[in-house]
Amino acid sequence: MTDEPRAVLIDLYDTLVHSQWPWLKGQFAELLGVAPDAVGEAMTKTRALRSIGTFPDVHGDTRNWLEALDLEPNDALVGQVADMEQEAMRVGVLLYEDSLPAVHDLRSRGIPTALVSNCSHSTRPVVDRLGIPDAFDVVVLSFEVGSRKPEAAIYLEALTRLGLHRKDAPACLLVDDQAEYCDGAAAFGLQTRLIIRPEADPAEAVSVGSPGHPVITSLTDIV
Repeated sequence: MTDEPRAVLIDLYDTLVHSQWPWLKGQFAELLGVAPDAVGEAMTKTRALRSIGTFPDVHGDTRNWLEALDLEPNDALVGQVADMEQEAMRVGVLLYEDSLPAVHDLRSRGIPTALVSNCSHSTRPVVDRLGIPDAFDVVVLSFEVGSRKPEAAIYLEALTRLGLHRKDAPACLLVDDQAEYCDGAAAFGLQTRLIIRPEADPAEAVSVGSPGHPVITSLTDIV
């Protein structure tokens, strides 16, 4: 990229923040009496529905993935698991050191920024707690807009909220740790950066290849 981007769209998990997902998965497994891998598989199986706001709240999201474990969860168990997740999200999701300085640098140079995250209801309190709405120009959470990466609609939503149009996509950039979501962004017309942080342990599988996507290891390398 020889010119600075018109706007930068940035992913949340394992791009802007890190979490204690492996630990939390183990806690869920111990409570439920199942293998940690089974929890991961249930989360993966239900992620698409949870990330577009199919269910009305955190408890609905929780019941959905518990049922994917072939459990018949009562309200008490749903509440206990949901509370465990929300507490882990409250204390265990933290910003990478380079995250907000990189976003501040972009905005100081007149480059607008959008957080674009595939997530469920439990993420909104995290975003607010970390001050992300103040750091970014716009925040686009998939469960709130009913569309998820790699669908074109969520990239368009981000550009629209920034006052841009589909035709502006080639001058804009997405940074994400998932090659699939970079693929969707590229198909939409955006430039891409695949961020692979050496210390990340993501809930979703990061592609080891990066066909067509320049790789960075820090948000300071965006431009």
